[in-house]
Amino acid sequence: MATEWSPYWQDARNLRWSVIDQEVFERVANLLGWGPERRLLELGAGRGLHSKLLYEAMRCARPDLYEVCPEACQYMERAGLSPVCDESRLGRDYDIVWSYGVPEHFEDPTRQDIIDRHFELSRDWVVLVIPRDTWVRRLVARRDRIPARDFTETELKERLERGARKRWGEGQPAQLAVAACCPLFGIRHVPEGIYPIVERLVGWALPGGLLLGWARKRAAAG
Repeated sequence: MATEWSPYWQDARNLRWSVIDQEVFERVANLLGWGPERRLLELGAGRGLHSKLLYEAMRCARPDLYEVCPEACQYMERAGLSPVCDESRLGRDYDIVWSYGVPEHFEDPTRQDIIDRHFELSRDWVVLVIPRDTWVRRLVARRDRIPARDFTETELKERLERGARKRWGEGQPAQLAVAACCPLFGIRHVPEGIYPIVERLVGWALPGGLLLGWARKRAAAG
C-alpha cells in the first residue's frame, strides 16, 4: 500500500489544504473538546496536517502520526512534525486514536482489522472520518485517489460496534454514533469562495460526502 500511495503524494496538488478539510477538522475538534492532558494518535496520517491543527485546538500533547508511505513521512518531517514509520514504535493506551480516509481503501479482513486496531490502541476515543464515493464525486472530481469501496452509515456503525466489542470487551459499555457531514460529496478541491455558496444552496437537500463515526468508552456503573 505504501508503494501505491507514492504517486499520490508526489503530486503537489494532493499536498494542499482544502476548505472541506477545515470543515472536517472543526467537527472532529468540537466533538473531542479541549483536553490538554490527552494523547493523540492518527493512523495513516498522510501529511499530518489534520492532527497538527487538531492537537493545537485541543491543547493536547504533540500527537503520534503513524504513516507507512515514505513520501508522506518526508513531507511531515519537513513540516516540523514527527512521523512514526515503524508500527513497533507506537505507544499504547492513547486517549484518542483517529484516522481520515483509511479503511475504505481495503477489503476484508483488512478492512475490519484496521478498525479493530484503532480500538486496540485507544483507551477512550476512536474517531473515523470516511470519504464517500458519491455519484457527484465520480462525475466531477479528479480521479487522483487510490481505489476505494464505499462505506454506508450502517456498515460503519456495525464495524465500530464489532471493534469495540472485540478490543474493549463485551462487558464494556461504549457510546457510538455515525453521521454524514460536509455535503459536497467528498470533493476536496473546491475553491474557497465557492464552497460556502454551494453548501448553502444545496447542502441541506443532498447527502453528505463524508461519514464521521466515533466511539467512546464509558466506565461501567459501580
